[in-house]
Amino acid sequence: MIYIFALISIIIAFSGYALAEAEENKETPKQLEEIVVSATREAELLKEKAQTINAVKGEEIKNVKPTHPSEIMNRIPGVWINTTAGEGHITAIRQPLTTNPVYLFLEDGIPIRSTGFFNHNALYEVNIPGAQRIEVIKGPGTALYGSDAIGGTINVMTRPSPLKPEIEINPEWGEHNWYRILASGGNTWGDNGFRLDLNTTHSDGWRERSGYDRQSVTLRWDRVINGS
Repeated sequence: MIYIFALISIIIAFSGYALAEAEENKETPKQLEEIVVSATREAELLKEKAQTINAVKGEEIKNVKPTHPSEIMNRIPGVWINTTAGEGHITAIRQPLTTNPVYLFLEDGIPIRSTGFFNHNALYEVNIPGAQRIEVIKGPGTALYGSDAIGGTINVMTRPSPLKPEIEINPEWGEHNWYRILASGGNTWGDNGFRLDLNTTHSDGWRERSGYDRQSVTLRWDRVINGS
């Protein structure tokens, strides 16, 4: 009986020590509040918006390294980007695929196409692999964006200017003689910052007349405006 009592005491003591150690080492994860800017063109908390908004962060874009917009956009529920020739595409957000002007495509909040222009290949005109973030509003947008935002709004945000000198060069290659060179660099001097992004892509295509070449340049200028 004495041995049994001693064994029970040891088990209880060990359990208490393990529980105390677990509580001591337990770290409460901190979830940062996600901010979106596409709905009203101002930074707002995502949880405070009544609209259905999804965002793809720059880290995910960098990990996926999309060779076509569909490879990153189709990860968003309710969004379907159909692949045509080259980097061409047709968009569907909560409705069938269409080239009608029912979607608004933005880069840093600025429309990349004129009002009423068809949606075919719109994302070809922005540098998706070098984006900082992509926000998608499903359904009709606010009056701020006009009639094109009937079916949805896609806002591709460029990377901000680096605070110190930065240069990145990322060469990639694949089948069908596909290759791509992504280059980015910039710096900040005083209240002014600059970033230059380059995208050079070539592919012979996986079938006849599906090859393409792409050369795009994005220049971003950031300036700190002092209130004094």
